Amino acid sequence: MKALLRFLSALVVAAVPAAALEWSVQGMELKTVVGQEKAVAVFPFRNRSDKPVRIISVMPSCSCMATAPAKEVYAPGEAGEIRVEIALSGYVGRLRRSVAVETDEAAARFADLTMTLDIPEAVVLNPRFLFWEVGDKPEEKHLEIVATEPAKTSVGEIVSSDPAFQARLEATGRPGVFRLWVRPKDTQSRIDATIRLNVVLVGRPETRVVYVAVK
Repeated sequence: MKALLRFLSALVVAAVPAAALEWSVQGMELKTVVGQEKAVAVFPFRNRSDKPVRIISVMPSCSCMATAPAKEVYAPGEAGEIRVEIALSGYVGRLRRSVAVETDEAAARFADLTMTLDIPEAVVLNPRFLFWEVGDKPEEKHLEIVATEPAKTSVGEIVSSDPAFQARLEATGRPGVFRLWVRPKDTQSRIDATIRLNVVLVGRPETRVVYVAVK
């Protein structure tokens, strides 16, 4: 009985034709550094069949990605690659992106190419939210701002979205470490606002936001 099952399984496997495009790799991990604007992933392949293969479409999972094959049709034995560029601005932490490649193959119309990225945070806010209870004393509270790579980062203007909250920036004497002090004018009613922190990261202006509220 076991021998029969092995024979039937072998028949099923043999009945499924192999994919024409053979990929060197279909998933990769990419590490980035503070200030890096884009990451690039390259997925090489080869047409291992005896027929030409046409790439019909290349569909990225995110608008932050740009990709296209060098050409559409690959002859038997011909090699090619899919090059993917990923814009990193606005992203931090661990990120997963993918590209679906559609071909005219009958056996394997789609190939899924995946990229996992580790994007370091250039400016860490701890905490990201300051609040007071209604009726509290309207005293200053602060959060810490840490530039993970001070040589690449400068901290500039701070802007409150509501004059009901006053904010000031204080240097700590430690490289890349600041304190942001915030005080509500009063705490007699509920109100919320944002404090916008303008930073320059490797010559490129960016914004970080702190949320403040009387609750």
